[in-house]
Amino acid sequence: MNPVFATILRVWMLLLLALLVVQFALAGFGVGYGGALQAGFEMHFRNGNALLYLYAAAVLLALAARTGAKTVWLTALGAFLVLLQHGMAIVNVPGTVWGQSLFLVHALNGLALIYLAFRTGVLVRNEIRKRPRPRRDRERARLRPHGRPGETRLHR
Repeated sequence: MNPVFATILRVWMLLLLALLVVQFALAGFGVGYGGALQAGFEMHFRNGNALLYLYAAAVLLALAARTGAKTVWLTALGAFLVLLQHGMAIVNVPGTVWGQSLFLVHALNGLALIYLAFRTGVLVRNEIRKRPRPRRDRERARLRPHGRPGETRLHR
């Protein structure tokens, strides 16, 4: 594991999580603005485009961090789900049962993305915490109390 890239990936996933929550708020703003897919949803569209590129960068960061295949696959799945969101927006027909069904799947997919970003961040955090301690801490840990108070024994 590369601790520098792992830390960057951890912060990156927190940024993605925050942007995904903002994405939900922007969707609510667009609906409250009038519901039509015009001006009210402009920031929702722009944030969605940014999320696609940021998730693609997260895949590269996961590869560089070398925290494990699971992290790489989860970030790749996130990038795919964001791409799927864009596809659903393109084939949507507003005002039809098909369109409303796609909006439902679009919202559920957004919730899945939020969970995925959170879970990936937790996995990276746990990998960072598992890394070996510096040498001086290991040397101090070798002297442990044993037996009666005040008595120590060197463990090897």
